[in-house]
Amino acid sequence: MLEKDIEITEHTRRFICNWILTGPEEKRKAFFDVWDIVLKNYLPKTRPILFRACVRIGKSDKITSFTGRLESAKRFSNGKGFLIIFDTNETLQFVEKLYKAGEYKRTFYPLGNVLKKARNSGGWGFTERFLNDFIGEDEYIMRIDQGYSYSLRWI
Repeated sequence: MLEKDIEITEHTRRFICNWILTGPEEKRKAFFDVWDIVLKNYLPKTRPILFRACVRIGKSDKITSFTGRLESAKRFSNGKGFLIIFDTNETLQFVEKLYKAGEYKRTFYPLGNVLKKARNSGGWGFTERFLNDFIGEDEYIMRIDQGYSYSLRWI
């Protein structure tokens, strides 16, 4: 939907809403299976610096949400725990040369861009309130990879 000028299906819209509205403890394997397929096949065109606030740093290879806004990460953390920083430009510079679709590693999916595109294209079935509430979070889906990220403690 980001690469082509098409609207998303009802099933995809429900999946995105459920992902965003479901807390981390409630997310099930099906969510991660879908994101695994997306991440292996989607090569983003942009290369932002991404942030994640967390109470503790978990294991690598976990699929989770990041944000493109440091202020959002700070708000999520309440000034406690850790901040993970991931420079996508640094880590994705050779992906196109070394991998092909279906084999991508350390990619991310700009979910916030999907919401922006939906808002600019009539909503695609998302409510105006939903779009307004979540576009500002600038959410990205990606795997945690401690070998390619920086971890800092909030003070």
